[in-house]
Amino acid sequence: MHARHAIAGALLSLVGACTSPLTREGRLPPAAAELADPTYVLAAQPAEGDAPASDAVALVRAALASKGYREAPNGHYRLEVGLAVAPAALDIGRGEAAEPPAVDAARNPIVLCRPRRHVLTVGMIDRTNGAVLFRNVAAARHCGPALEEILPRMARAAVNG
Repeated sequence: MHARHAIAGALLSLVGACTSPLTREGRLPPAAAELADPTYVLAAQPAEGDAPASDAVALVRAALASKGYREAPNGHYRLEVGLAVAPAALDIGRGEAAEPPAVDAARNPIVLCRPRRHVLTVGMIDRTNGAVLFRNVAAARHCGPALEEILPRMARAAVNG
């Protein structure tokens, strides 16, 4: 019985080391009902073949629709969506005598993976005067689930909090 508890505890610690909680920074978009014209146009389509970026845009569109926003060819706001994936830790040299930038690619001693940091940035800008309606970032550091598994949570966090 003690061996089962020890194994279960070890597995839980491994799973816990694989993912980190989702973080969010920035102002959330207001409810569409608070705006005179809650329409938007996408600033730029993701590059062809960039499935993660296309998925991110689709998920953000769905989250905005749930808040009452509508996409329109001449939308009042410009929607910007960005998705970045990077090593969880970067060591960047600075100054004249510094070494060139390097990536800390050391494996986690507990988990046999390389942690990655995924960052989803969402923002809307008023097309008439350039005012920022909102800009928000959702990020997750993990080495466990695939991006497709955490991207829906990131999109909801960036739009709905």
